[in-house]
Amino acid sequence: MNVDRKGPSIGQHAAKAVVVADTALRTIVTACLYAPVILIVVLSFANGTILRFPPESWGFRQYRTLFGSSYWLGAMRTSLEVSAISAAIALAVGVPVTIAIYRTRLPFKGLIQLIALSPLVLPGVAYALSLYTIFVAARIEGSMKALVLTYSVLGMPLVILVVGPAMARVSTDLELVAMTLGASRTRAILGITLRMLAPAVGAAFIFAFIFAFDDAVFINFVGGPTTVTLSKAIFDSVKVGIDPVITAVATLLMVTVGLTTGVAFAWRRHVWTRYR
Repeated sequence: MNVDRKGPSIGQHAAKAVVVADTALRTIVTACLYAPVILIVVLSFANGTILRFPPESWGFRQYRTLFGSSYWLGAMRTSLEVSAISAAIALAVGVPVTIAIYRTRLPFKGLIQLIALSPLVLPGVAYALSLYTIFVAARIEGSMKALVLTYSVLGMPLVILVVGPAMARVSTDLELVAMTLGASRTRAILGITLRMLAPAVGAAFIFAFIFAFDDAVFINFVGGPTTVTLSKAIFDSVKVGIDPVITAVATLLMVTVGLTTGVAFAWRRHVWTRYR
């Protein structure tokens, strides 16, 4: 009995070709994304006074120079202060706005939400220039106040985007039960809703902090020449000449942002799992 055994069809060959092409493309994209990161980390352990690869010798010279420099440590301290203060202000404003949008019958809530989120969709350079014009008129350009106000305004949309979906998952029945037991509306929101939203609020703070800490655009418009954050110090170093110390700075910056982002995502995942 003869059995016809046909080979792979054209469709099967095409499917295999698509899989191979997809795998190759993913590999190339991943390499392009992580190769510069790996290179910076490797160069941060070079002992040379200029950037070169491969390094002539290995060691911790760049890190010793970084932690022994008042300029870099001052920039790091300024970044931490500005980021923490602006993130706290963004929370103080963004959380009540989120409550008003999701828990009240406030008219024009959609318009208010659109205005609150608009800093994220406007072109960064144009928005920075507009803020600079406002600060010049208020005579606070180039000051810490201007920088904190800028990052507070830019951090508030992040707070709404993180806290809003988490608040939508919290049932209003919990607040109604508390009010039937004698609690006021304010106490029900503060004692129940905000307590359940604590992980989301913490994640929102981290995202707002990271945005301010990692920014290198708005600082060059509203920060002025005397206010130097870590990102601006890196930017200025690249403009005047490549100092190998920036490899150590960039490595620490990537590690800090990566860890804080990981914590923020873990908190958000906890919120989604809790209220699913």
